[in-house]
Amino acid sequence: MKQFFAIILCLLMIVTLASCAAEGEDHTLYVRDEFAHDEMTATFLLSGSDQSTTVKMKKISSDDDATLFSCSGDSEKYDRVILTYGNDDSTIELSFNDYVSGWNISSYRFMPYTYGNEIKKPDVRWETFPYESRTKDVYIWTPDDYDEKSEEPYSVIYMTDGQNLFDPSATSTGSWGVAEACEAMMSQSENKVIVVGIDNGPSYRDSELTPNIGKSTEESYDDGHGAYFSDFVCGTVVPFIEENYHVYTDPAHNAICGSSSGGIESFYIGMEHPDKFGTIGALSPAFSLFDDATWQKYLKEKDFGGNYPFVYIYNGENQNDQLELYLLEGALRMPKNLSTINYPEDKIVVKTYEKGQHNEMHWRAVFPDFLKYMFPAVS
Repeated sequence: MKQFFAIILCLLMIVTLASCAAEGEDHTLYVRDEFAHDEMTATFLLSGSDQSTTVKMKKISSDDDATLFSCSGDSEKYDRVILTYGNDDSTIELSFNDYVSGWNISSYRFMPYTYGNEIKKPDVRWETFPYESRTKDVYIWTPDDYDEKSEEPYSVIYMTDGQNLFDPSATSTGSWGVAEACEAMMSQSENKVIVVGIDNGPSYRDSELTPNIGKSTEESYDDGHGAYFSDFVCGTVVPFIEENYHVYTDPAHNAICGSSSGGIESFYIGMEHPDKFGTIGALSPAFSLFDDATWQKYLKEKDFGGNYPFVYIYNGENQNDQLELYLLEGALRMPKNLSTINYPEDKIVVKTYEKGQHNEMHWRAVFPDFLKYMFPAVS
């Protein structure tokens, strides 16, 4: 009889573990659900593959503020997750790796979440600089425990569209959630980072975020001021940050990142200044504004001096988003254009999300994946 109960107990333990583990059982994912659903499942997926695993998440706690779920997934095998809850409602594809502590489901949809941390709006300061005939705001986020006297300096992510990075009410689909994503990463590793966002308000955005590298496929973009913006970032913003904040100054610890027009401009800035930026994040980039011949001519003029920035390219594939589909063509062609100058293949990655659309919610979902490529090793 004792043997029988022992067998039953073992079977129950196996079932319990299987309900909240996904094959590798090496990284715990937390989901804070402000809608307090009774159940939730997590489907782990791998980019470019049909491979997936679905597990039932374990309810850890529940109070008036939220219900907390968790499960474990193999972060070596999978790089994204879809959460399903309620009446089969599902999230979009969200990043999953060992820098992702979790996700918070609320009226702001899906925000990066750090297990055990208070949910609050990021504390951001800003500086104003002269820019052409006007001024430009630069937003600077530092983590709560930022220490200007720490032994190790901080890495820096410079980003376009600073007006949409931190405020959850910035757009109809929320902000990029970059502060929350960086906080989660730092809770899982010894990496330290600050984020510097340059404002690109709507009035001049298309002009200042379009490099003038040749004739555009869209005539209205022919007179881009991207070179001026690049000089502003590298000649004004970067020196200011390096003088006033405890940061690294080498390219390995500095990245430039943006989306859409900000994606093409970030790529351009990284190509122009490989001595300053070791990683480029080009999300839904407007590469399609120039044809392959123009890109290849431009790239062949570059002298990297052995410093090849890592190029992270993301684009959605949503069949109902015509702009994102238009940009997808350019995103998929860029590795071929880079190959014409023998750009190292291991310095380029392209990620596509099947339901990805052209907005901040989807860039927020993929940003933690970008962080994994900027900081490839868990400290």
